[in-house]
Amino acid sequence: MRTVQLEVKRRDGSVKSRLLRRDGLIPAVFYGHGESEISVQVSAREFDRSGLASKGAHLIRFNSADSSLNECIVLIKESQHHPVTGQTSHVDFLRVDMATPITANVALSFTGKPVGVVNGGILQPVVREIEVRALPAALPESVEVDVSGLDIHDGLHAEDLVVGEGVELLFTDNFTVVTVTPPVAEEVVEEEIGELGEGEGEGETGEGDAAAAGDDGTAGDGDEKAGGS
Repeated sequence: MRTVQLEVKRRDGSVKSRLLRRDGLIPAVFYGHGESEISVQVSAREFDRSGLASKGAHLIRFNSADSSLNECIVLIKESQHHPVTGQTSHVDFLRVDMATPITANVALSFTGKPVGVVNGGILQPVVREIEVRALPAALPESVEVDVSGLDIHDGLHAEDLVVGEGVELLFTDNFTVVTVTPPVAEEVVEEEIGELGEGEGEGETGEGDAAAAGDDGTAGDGDEKAGGS
């Protein structure tokens, strides 16, 4: 996994986070390995330009005039986003030891064109990232998932993924990762045909009952007229 360089400054805790965001900065915290938590700030523009706003694991090397921050290697432990714009609003940076395995979420990259898609189906990813454990330097930037062999109704599960040497895939249930679903139009047509068939059956029964009722009604009218005579 490549290491992203990121300029970081120590943050004055007395400055409101909303004021930092207004000035194009992201408030953040840096912690780990028993060290005290440090409030920091990074440029929102540089953060996005470096690809750090995307999902998955990213090794980051701090560049800072502060000796307690400079050259530190970190991962993004958690990030928060604006509910409307989706922009990153806060980040938790976790210090990592390059000699100690860590747990991280890694993005999935789906490759190939599924047979089922050629036949009109729709590729439906169920998850976009997976949890793995490895030494920081061995963490993959993404895990490739070849979906070319999937036909309609086929799918791949966690146990089918190949994560690479030195990387452990973490999961308890063998969850579905991706599947190919039938064409939506086909499902709608089948439902409409089914509903139409049921409706026709009900209509025929109703007409038969009505006809029978009409026969009885006609006979009843004749009786009443005969009685009147």
